[in-house]
Amino acid sequence: MSIKVDSLCHVYHPGTPLETQALSGVDLIVERGKWVAVVGQTGSGKSTLAQHLNALLLPSSGRVEVDGIPTTAGASELREIRRKVGLVFQYPEHQLFAETVREEMAFGPRNWEFPEEEITNSTRKVMDLLGLPHELLDRSPFELSGGQKRRLSIASVLVSRPDYLVLDEPTAGLDARGRNELLCLLKGLVKEGLGVVHVTHDLELALTMADRILVLEKGKAVFCGTPGSLLEELLERPIRGLCLPPVLELVSGLRSYGYSVPYTLDSEELADCLEREIRS
Repeated sequence: MSIKVDSLCHVYHPGTPLETQALSGVDLIVERGKWVAVVGQTGSGKSTLAQHLNALLLPSSGRVEVDGIPTTAGASELREIRRKVGLVFQYPEHQLFAETVREEMAFGPRNWEFPEEEITNSTRKVMDLLGLPHELLDRSPFELSGGQKRRLSIASVLVSRPDYLVLDEPTAGLDARGRNELLCLLKGLVKEGLGVVHVTHDLELALTMADRILVLEKGKAVFCGTPGSLLEELLERPIRGLCLPPVLELVSGLRSYGYSVPYTLDSEELADCLEREIRS
């Protein structure tokens, strides 16, 4: 079971002076239990691709399927796709709308006709997972801090138990602790079988967390493969808009001077290897 993107093209405002080709011939497979990162500079088509994965946008040409269901199918099939694929927007203000946190959390499960007792239990469980105090349940979502809004937008999607979770820049607005807690949570959910699509401009984060990475440039896929393969690609042929993390630039420089150190994002591992190399 997977999300399959085949030769996806999307054109905004076709046939008008504002016509824009946002995606061109993009291919991607997202399996359950895997973390796929989508990276690229602003305007590369990342958010447009994300909105295709749960049929908020439909292809101009090409095909998107979720567990064998095409996004161009009828209303009942689209409803099933949107149950399977939860989408978390880049800006929480574009997603939150209810009068209280309680109603925000309950909207999705009620839409899928979950029993009320199950909604109550799931709401509290997911809020605990995201570090949201139960005291917030009767507060307005718009009274929360930026970080709380971000966590609520994710919690309100997770409470419906999707099979896939698409997140557009989910760590924006979180402090270091909140960022690490969210990444650990997502990693645990992936181990439990959730498929994650992580849209991010943070190459180092993608290299650290993802099983596969898709790189978009001006709406086209210029790379799709493992983090290790992407590192090799970047060292041989830089991709516009992507820069090596500083620690990897250091590794590259050391190797050019003859030091046999591994390509790693772990600065402590690099220091240990360099110390051994110098002693030998």
